Amino acid sequence: MERVSRRAAGHDHGRALAKCGARLAGVAVVVGLMIGAAVATPVRAQSASCTAILCAPSLVFESALNRSHLFGGPAVRSLTDGSESHLPSQSNLELFFVVSAPTGIPRTSLFLSLQWLPNATAKANPFTEYTASELGTGAVRANEPSATFGVSVDAVTSAMTKGWVTVAPYVGDLYSTAARPDDQSAYTHKLDTGLNVGVGILNWLSPHVWLRTVKGFVILDDVLVGLPRAGDEVPRSERLFLTDARPATLIAGLSVPLAPLDPHA
Repeated sequence: MERVSRRAAGHDHGRALAKCGARLAGVAVVVGLMIGAAVATPVRAQSASCTAILCAPSLVFESALNRSHLFGGPAVRSLTDGSESHLPSQSNLELFFVVSAPTGIPRTSLFLSLQWLPNATAKANPFTEYTASELGTGAVRANEPSATFGVSVDAVTSAMTKGWVTVAPYVGDLYSTAARPDDQSAYTHKLDTGLNVGVGILNWLSPHVWLRTVKGFVILDDVLVGLPRAGDEVPRSERLFLTDARPATLIAGLSVPLAPLDPHA
């Protein structure tokens, strides 16, 4: 009887997640249209196809190592045995598809990214709520995608350093799984800020070599609004936050351009 009622609850939760999935699908459609524009626009037109508002978009794929709780995790109390601890830092593979487009404002770009942690784990499936032990496995993959839409400003441009380093602070709307006890949606909007440092690790190659456009990057990311605060019980009946979440995350990896592909674009 318990499994039947839990399965029914899982269906209700699944419908809520399905609605959020539909929103993410809408974001994916927008990304697809921007990708199509980036691919379809002739290479020479990439640099010229600017209006007073927006220039032609570009698309990159990024693979990175995500290190959470960079400056230490928040203090929490277990509601099962009363023990207190700090949430540990974790390292996970993170994958991104990022579409960006320069604007008519100097050094300012709009960006839209889809990202997920393919190897992250959880104790239970968020759709069905069955635990890993009930499913006969060690852990459930917590690979829900998230999306970010925001604006970045080039504080240090590629031209300034002859292609070796770029620095760009950014601010955006992170649309990801709910984290507060009073959240009324499976996915919620969160204020996300950070600093992106790009490094031309292959800048010594000839400008005519496509591989030269592959960049290294390091991101210091911080979610300012939308994560658990002291006194929040998340997950319910499992853990109580004694201090605010400390979301500072270090992300480091490689960025590979997909469109346009020409090194001179």
